[in-house]
Amino acid sequence: MGGRVYSLRSFRHGQVAEGGGEALPELAEAAGAVDVLVANAALPASGRVDDFDPEEMERGISIGVALAHKKHKRLVVDIQPDGDLMFDAGALWVAAKYEIPMLIVMHNNRAYYNDWEHQIRMAAQRGTDEKLANIGMEIDNPPPDFATIAKGMGCYGEGPIFNGDQVGPALKRAIEYIKKEGKPALVDTVTQFR
Repeated sequence: MGGRVYSLRSFRHGQVAEGGGEALPELAEAAGAVDVLVANAALPASGRVDDFDPEEMERGISIGVALAHKKHKRLVVDIQPDGDLMFDAGALWVAAKYEIPMLIVMHNNRAYYNDWEHQIRMAAQRGTDEKLANIGMEIDNPPPDFATIAKGMGCYGEGPIFNGDQVGPALKRAIEYIKKEGKPALVDTVTQFR
């Protein structure tokens, strides 16, 4: 029997959001019988939310959630935007040093795309060249190698992955590492801008 996938869509007064939906089927399949808790995700809910202690979830950040659920043997998954990790790659070191088992799945669109869209809107409003909106917004040329960064911080790292067919097997390898070593793993998936 397989594990369940839960989603923490919002934290308000210790409440967790509704479940439902079939997002991240590769994750559920790769996890096998382990319960999975998806934190830090701007994705649709990927399963039921029913039996987690609200006090444990007040920490709200992925490492804190993973630490809280370590004793329950639940796999915490951080859907990690590339732009955010650019500001705090040291968090990978903290997770490795303190052996916090968690799966970091990069949502790597190689851009600060939310800001890029804003720059396009502002250029249109101000009558400036929209082609310049990408300046300072691309995380490319050279693209950061997040898998190598993760390895350098003491984590398992795999990627970058460009082919969707390779995501499931990569997640499975990362989860096996987490189960065996009790340490964090990062899978770098390269996505479209939007």
